[in-house]
Amino acid sequence: MIEKGFIGWPDEFGQRYRADGYWQDATIGEILDDRFDRFATRTALIGDDGIHYSYAEIGRLATRLALHLSKSGFKTYDRIIHQIPNSPESVLTFLGILKAGAVPIMTLPPHRESEIAHFASLANARGYAIASRVRDFDFQELAEVLQKRGLLEAVFVCGGVPRPGFHSIDDFLSDPIEKTVAAGIIPRPDPDLPAVLQLSGGTTGMSKLIPRTHNDYAYNFLRSAEVCGLDEQTVMLMAVPQAHNFAFACPGLLGILATGGCEVIASSTATDHLMRLIQQHRVTHFVAVPTMILGLLDHPDRHLYDLSSLKMILTGGSKLNPEVALRLRPELGCEVQQVMGMAEGPLYWTRRDDPDDIALHTQGRPQSPADEFRIVDPETGVDVAPGEVGELWCRGPHTIRGYYRADEHNAKAFSADGFYKSGDLVRLHPSGNIVVEGRNKDCINRGGEKISAEEIENHLIAHPCVLNCAVVAMPDQLFGEKCCAFVVLAPDTSLTLEALGEFLLRERKIARYKLPERLEILEALPLTNVGKLNKKMLREIVLQRMEADLQQHGESHPLQQPMRNANA
Repeated sequence: MIEKGFIGWPDEFGQRYRADGYWQDATIGEILDDRFDRFATRTALIGDDGIHYSYAEIGRLATRLALHLSKSGFKTYDRIIHQIPNSPESVLTFLGILKAGAVPIMTLPPHRESEIAHFASLANARGYAIASRVRDFDFQELAEVLQKRGLLEAVFVCGGVPRPGFHSIDDFLSDPIEKTVAAGIIPRPDPDLPAVLQLSGGTTGMSKLIPRTHNDYAYNFLRSAEVCGLDEQTVMLMAVPQAHNFAFACPGLLGILATGGCEVIASSTATDHLMRLIQQHRVTHFVAVPTMILGLLDHPDRHLYDLSSLKMILTGGSKLNPEVALRLRPELGCEVQQVMGMAEGPLYWTRRDDPDDIALHTQGRPQSPADEFRIVDPETGVDVAPGEVGELWCRGPHTIRGYYRADEHNAKAFSADGFYKSGDLVRLHPSGNIVVEGRNKDCINRGGEKISAEEIENHLIAHPCVLNCAVVAMPDQLFGEKCCAFVVLAPDTSLTLEALGEFLLRERKIARYKLPERLEILEALPLTNVGKLNKKMLREIVLQRMEADLQQHGESHPLQQPMRNANA
């Protein structure tokens, strides 16, 4: 059962959140069903192919898929791994799983055998919903490998002919089972139990599973939609991976559906493609990480597209450079709302009426009046003075109280009184907003994708040429940070960045975005005075060597250059 390994809110907090109206004791499916009826004839979703889906049609197809899942033997709280890239089918599959009372595990298209097997084993997942193939990767072949390992009973495939024993999502969506099977067979899940399992940034080892309940996740997207001013006239372009918490509920797809707006879902992040969609569908809101914003601002053919419908860019995942934010109004005629948030729940937004010095130079304040936060010295847990940098700790009606089946980690990640230790280093602005200054946890934030240094180190040490290793973040102008691997080689061996990448992809089967993008060979890793690995010194070393590359090659800026293998 899902209850085992799930940590809920203490009763006193649950009672308070209900009394104050934050928790409605409604399932996400019930909230959406109300909107499918209320906005029945309005357009809810538009795919890359231009096909429009009305609210009524989305509701009907989600129910249809839910009935097929129930008929296939899936019950309330059964876990189903969802790994379908941006498409209407991705949205419909998510909503169908949710409607069936099952719990989707929201993985990303780049995840491979290493990650999927970990999630399947940790959550005892029964099902796996996939696209048949994405570019040159065969997900059905991966599914067969996982089944041979004794994982995942059922596989659901869209966009291709299913292999023997697999089910077709496309066939489910085209089969009107609702004409013969009543929707009443679908059980109602408990609003206090998990509706969705999101993924953590993976700051220590593999990503943890984040249990978001119906009560907390519903409040999450309803309040986000309110803060962002979404309504029936909103047309939101979604190019970030739909599986991300940012794309689903901050305010994301669920926030759009709750307010009667329309989502345009993009299968590609190519800037010219996004500009075509903005022009074609008169997009008003663009959900984007900073790399996408830069791509839009710097595109040489931007003047060929009519982007005048764009009113607001909602940005998060990594910190937006103020100099970039300052260009949006004069060059695109739109405003920006920044969010600093985590799939664990905390969301800090700038507001639409904030003055420029707040909107452009801070990362916001809590979206809920019930959110509590502290800025503490991470070593002592004592609050720092206002304006000083410390670690952000959070507690509130949509911030989890523990990762799923992770007791040992929870003891470190949460305070005794229930505050989530975010790992983000921030300072309090005089306005009451926070300003992000970096990370306390050991991870790399590559354009919004969090990469655990510990996870990559565990893979690196398995290479026969690697005697010792460490992974750190290095600065990058486009992505914010990239991954640099420091390696001590075994005697009489050599290693290149390309060979290391091949090993990690073929032997360790990790996602491509996690690959180190620079390799530094050292005779020994530096240690602190107490004998611990000195990652601060490693970050200084890579910065010095990047600057040396700049001087040697005469480039304009070290952070603009592609990373090279640099053997010392």
